Amino acid sequence: MKKSILFLFIYVGLANINFAQDITSSNNPLKHSLGLGLNLSTNGIGIQLAHSILKNGKLVARLEGRYYFIDINNQETYINQIKMQVNGFIKRGSIGVLLDYHPFKNPFKISAGFSILLNEVSNLVKRKDSLQVGNIMISPDEMGSISLNYNVQPSPYFGVGYGNAIPKKRIGITAEIGFYYTNIPKINYKTNGMLEPVNLSNVTANGVFFGDYYNFPFLPVYNLGLNIRLGKINRKMYLD
Repeated sequence: MKKSILFLFIYVGLANINFAQDITSSNNPLKHSLGLGLNLSTNGIGIQLAHSILKNGKLVARLEGRYYFIDINNQETYINQIKMQVNGFIKRGSIGVLLDYHPFKNPFKISAGFSILLNEVSNLVKRKDSLQVGNIMISPDEMGSISLNYNVQPSPYFGVGYGNAIPKKRIGITAEIGFYYTNIPKINYKTNGMLEPVNLSNVTANGVFFGDYYNFPFLPVYNLGLNIRLGKINRKMYLD
């Protein structure tokens, strides 16, 4: 993750250097424009750098990074109506390159790209209370535990939205809905102790246990962005 964040900062720095060189080398309005954005999405919070590929602003490239992490500490859940306790974490995020295409003379856009998804879940589940069998008291540690984890592979992205990553004015807002094609992630689990015979395919558990897991090959994403245009803008950049 640290290497990914470092890569983003290096990319932004190089882009700003090129941007400054374009200003000093020409007195004309910029043929290409840059925008910086803050994203709030269902798959994490992050930043993006946008660059206009075409002079009319119809095709825009975006480099973005998002991240979200939450610890799960002694969270209660139920498996087959038995009270259990969960510890672990849920991580969401992505690092990707996207293209926005504006087919009409308005901010509507069609987006596509490819992302490295950082989504991962790791949980350790134990019985919350001791179990009494006759005169024998069995502790949660003696009962055993269930460990579960999964992650997803790099995935293509498709979406539609409204708004410009490089706004006409200094500041703009974008809204976007899309999905990653992830295939169905494989859950890896291990049981020990008296729980070793448990087959998770035959048990039911609420969302705390499976956390971020989804059982279909698409991960939907909703995104709201606050974007800032960097530098001047070519008056012909956008079609009214």
